[in-house]
Amino acid sequence: MAACAALYLTVGTLSHVLLAARPRAARAVTRTSGAAMLGIGALLLGERLF
Repeated sequence: MAACAALYLTVGTLSHVLLAARPRAARAVTRTSGAAMLGIGALLLGERLF
């Protein structure tokens, strides 16, 4: 459990540092992750309904 916490903390810190220096990349990551979440949500909802 501690190893997972350390890994996620490291990934979060590195992504914050990298994306803070590159605003265009940060917007692309935000849009891509948002689209992925919408797609996954639609698939889960469709699976639940049908």
